[in-house]
Amino acid sequence: MSGMEQTAALLEIQQLILRSGLSPDQLGALSPIAPSESSPSPTISLLPGSSSPGSQHPAFVASTYVPPPARHFTPSEVKQGRHRANCKTSADAIVEHPKGAIVEYPQTGEFDKQIVAHVFHVDPVAFHHPKSSFQYSLGDGHGGLESVKCFMLRDSNNHPVQCEVLKTSCKGLKICTARRYEDHHHHFTDRTTVTSSHRMLSAGEQTPEREVFLKTLGFFCALQEHCCPYIEAGNVDGDDLGSDTEIHALPATQFADNADLVINSGASHLSRRSNARRCHGRLIYKTDEFNQSFICCSLRSHDRPRHLLLYSVQEYDTKYLQALLEDNWDVVNKHECDARSKGYGPLMPCDYVASPSTQTQLCPHWHRLANNRLKRGTLRKWAHGCAARYHVYVPHDLHACPQILILCQSPHSHPPPAPVKTPPPLKDLFNELLLLMKWKLADATPRRIFLDTAFVEGLQRTLGWDRVAVGREATLTDLHPSLANLDHVRRLINTLRTQQYPCGTGFEGAQLLVEEQTRLPLDQRYVRCVEVHKIGRESYLKLIICMTTRMSSHLLAAKRLSIDTSFKRAQGWQEFEIESWDINHQRSVVCARAFINSQTANAHLIFFRRIFEIAMGDTGVPVMFRHIHGSGIESVVADSHKGQALGRCLGMFCVEISCDIDQTCIYEPHRQISQLKPYDHLQRFYRLCVAHFQRNLHTLKPIIPFDAYKAMRSLASSEPHPDIKATLSFIRNSHPKAAAWLKDKVDSTPFALPGLYQPASFIPLAIWKACPSTTNGNEQAHRNAYREGINLTLLAGIMKGSKYDQTAMVSIDVHSAFGINTRDAEATHAFRAARAVSRKGSS
Repeated sequence: MSGMEQTAALLEIQQLILRSGLSPDQLGALSPIAPSESSPSPTISLLPGSSSPGSQHPAFVASTYVPPPARHFTPSEVKQGRHRANCKTSADAIVEHPKGAIVEYPQTGEFDKQIVAHVFHVDPVAFHHPKSSFQYSLGDGHGGLESVKCFMLRDSNNHPVQCEVLKTSCKGLKICTARRYEDHHHHFTDRTTVTSSHRMLSAGEQTPEREVFLKTLGFFCALQEHCCPYIEAGNVDGDDLGSDTEIHALPATQFADNADLVINSGASHLSRRSNARRCHGRLIYKTDEFNQSFICCSLRSHDRPRHLLLYSVQEYDTKYLQALLEDNWDVVNKHECDARSKGYGPLMPCDYVASPSTQTQLCPHWHRLANNRLKRGTLRKWAHGCAARYHVYVPHDLHACPQILILCQSPHSHPPPAPVKTPPPLKDLFNELLLLMKWKLADATPRRIFLDTAFVEGLQRTLGWDRVAVGREATLTDLHPSLANLDHVRRLINTLRTQQYPCGTGFEGAQLLVEEQTRLPLDQRYVRCVEVHKIGRESYLKLIICMTTRMSSHLLAAKRLSIDTSFKRAQGWQEFEIESWDINHQRSVVCARAFINSQTANAHLIFFRRIFEIAMGDTGVPVMFRHIHGSGIESVVADSHKGQALGRCLGMFCVEISCDIDQTCIYEPHRQISQLKPYDHLQRFYRLCVAHFQRNLHTLKPIIPFDAYKAMRSLASSEPHPDIKATLSFIRNSHPKAAAWLKDKVDSTPFALPGLYQPASFIPLAIWKACPSTTNGNEQAHRNAYREGINLTLLAGIMKGSKYDQTAMVSIDVHSAFGINTRDAEATHAFRAARAVSRKGSS
């Protein structure tokens, strides 16, 4: 039986004992220290809709445990010495907790020097120290570890056991310097009775005047903190505006929801130069000729337009805002005293507290200090040091005595802290739920985990949740209140992700993944290469190729390919797809998928080589092009994006594979195939996507004459022009923009015109018309992929691509075996044409 199963069993036994009516003596027989007749037994609280702890996860049941109050030792027990922890220390009261029980607020002595002993039954195999679940921060006054014999903890022979003792104390809380100290003591509480200690709005009426005041105050505080964001870079004088000047433009939303930040020019990032200087101008409240209020930097002028200018400030209390900016203390004091009388504002005492372990040193709220300055409060330790002390006894051999004794002495001198710490057993439980997501953990976030069915169903089972009985879906806060903090949840996710993916979820993680997949049978591999290639003096191509043996077969059997690149899939990576249309199954098939970090021609040439090398290794069939080998790939359609350089690198690839072929070209018999240049090869099989061509051309439509636009659009044609030279001359002379466009298509990109105009290419007319005119198949594949997420980590992008490609192959197998399509309608030529006509008509 596992440790968690034992926890569940013991807690259920405890419930059975409570329902069975056993006598106190019989109940005491379960522990080395018998409770008195008056001591209440521990209880386990259940969520609404759950019938018993057995329907919930043991760790969660343990977290719902409500400890009973400690009972005082009886005179008989004192006489027997059962109240002594050792020769020097004795307790006044005791409480015993069942195995696995999670106690977050252990009861301490009710008055100074009084000691309450807590005996925790633990699992020595799946061990969690009870102290790690305490919400109190311990650590002050460490006395070091000592080895003593503990009389309260005994082995199976009823002998005292040797223990290590840790002596520590409560570190209290951090409070704001603007907080009014109030004497506060507590010694016994639990999570269900702890109220939030963070600053809350008063229980008064939420009036519009209050909202306007607080919004105005917050806006001014943001202005005071950031001032004019103008940055002087280099050695430029503050009044100069040299070409190397940079602007740090803070988003308007950082100032207020409806404040407009007007910056005329400049970069929107903070200069990292060591000699950069921030503007020292004052912020001035002004009104223009239309009675519109605005705030600007005192150094702003027509000659210096890069300093701060903020409009849309009329939504604030302009009288209070103007008084704040002009240091008009009479008006400021009147507004703030009026706010204080109504229970809010910077003159009110602060109620904010924080854990001593928090790294922040400032209160999030702004307060008016004695010198009239408005500042965020400083966090300091609770005014009076907490008197609570803890002695923790841990047996040297937990198997011989699976119990831990913790002595809690004296009450706390501060309010109980909020339950911001997740107990370790619940952290482990949360990690178990996250692991149900499998590879989706690579890209998990606090919000995405609730889109995963496995995680949600696991959480429901963990809580024993009955949505009908409770009236809502389960959330992480039902597991523990600390999980309401999404930043805390994100840290837990990141910690587990680091453990599961020690090499990260980027390129190094992909390298580990390909190493693991090389140990699989060939037909089960998907990530085929993760490599780095030097492509320049200081530039490197990082390349990840994903394809199965089935995809390799589709690639080498395809006659017509389309190629496109996605820029949204994985953060910092381009996803490259080679796609073909499967005539037998009437669907688009992704033949190869690659992730790259470079768009240069050399980069594309390298991954074309590697893709076809992998495909040939899988099938034993080399890649063939019709114009070179007489059969094979007849046409390739791609985007005209220059950065991708697809055309040029495909031509270079054809030069490589045809350099040893001593045959004449079927289109130009006077030339040897081995003598063809890259653009010569492209003229024989390469087409540009008409959709991309028309979309880019559309941006020039409002600028150039309409007749020129029609002439330019007519170049994408399979029909010959009556006089192509005259058409090109007309475009060239119609408008400078049109002339520049034509120069790019004819001179800068020599493969562009043959890729658009069939008479200018050597592609046979039938093959030209049979080839897809667009890369819409790739675009649809990208669109389907985007539905599963964008801006993913590289590892998540790879795994989601794997799922998509495997599903596509299974769909093809089902169609082959049973003739079942992915849609009701057959994807016939007539159906696809009708859909295209419908879309054109509605656009």
